[in-house]
Amino acid sequence: MSASDSIADRAVLFADIAGSTRLYEALGDAEALRRVEACLAALRSVTSQFGGKVVKTIGDEVLCVFGDAGTALRAAAEMQGSVRALPSKDDVRPAVRIGFHTGPVLERDGDVFGDTVNVAARIAGLAKAHQILSSDSACETLPGYLRMSVRSLGEAALKGRSEAVGLCEVIWDLGQDMTLVEGVAPVASMAARELTLSCGDRQWRLTQGALGIGRDAASDIVVAAPRASRQHARIEVRNGKFVLVDLSSNGTFVRPNGADLVLLKREDYVLAGRGLIGFGDEVSDPGPNVLVYDCVSVTGSDGA
Repeated sequence: MSASDSIADRAVLFADIAGSTRLYEALGDAEALRRVEACLAALRSVTSQFGGKVVKTIGDEVLCVFGDAGTALRAAAEMQGSVRALPSKDDVRPAVRIGFHTGPVLERDGDVFGDTVNVAARIAGLAKAHQILSSDSACETLPGYLRMSVRSLGEAALKGRSEAVGLCEVIWDLGQDMTLVEGVAPVASMAARELTLSCGDRQWRLTQGALGIGRDAASDIVVAAPRASRQHARIEVRNGKFVLVDLSSNGTFVRPNGADLVLLKREDYVLAGRGLIGFGDEVSDPGPNVLVYDCVSVTGSDGA
């Protein structure tokens, strides 16, 4: 290391314009370049807004660093929103894919180096257009109110690394009625519906955010089903819908009233009407380890 080198923990974020080749084909060089530059300018502006630093721009990609994972996540969500809001007279518009990771970074002459940077770049390369991916280890450092905004995707092999890396997806696209707000969980500005949940004499109501379900005593809804996982599932408000997300080893069973049983294995399911949810075992009737759900309007009328 030289005298000017320093090592510090950073959140390293890559934001890449996806499908830029299509832009040039569809719009021609001059117009496509104008839109790419507008997109890059938006990414740089958001980075500055959240106290980050743009290290460099590599073609259609921006490399930036932030002080922690929470700031990187909020900046990434704002980046996606800012790019989506860019004016366009047609259906051809830039889209970005984002990946970030946290860890020690070697800083030298205004640039950053090291394994953390390499992993962040690989994660960004796995993201799709409009998607934000992060490492599990970065998400573990998030404050509680932001952890409800991520979901585990399992492990993925990264090129050049011998060990797989756990990935999470940031749920940033919450619809026009919802937004990620600093300091609070995702909230709905116009909550038109409500989900009621009951298990025995316990009851919960959900209109915004998310509820974690599992055997872990720290879960929002603790279930003692023999085949339930410690962190078995989550119900989250997404795009105005109540989405059940299975996170378990043995699966989550849903029996909607008047419909066939559904088995979820690391899948999402939109809850509607009324029904039962079982954890690790099939469910046919309410019981001590069965969750009863009911989607209703805030005014009290039944929801389908």
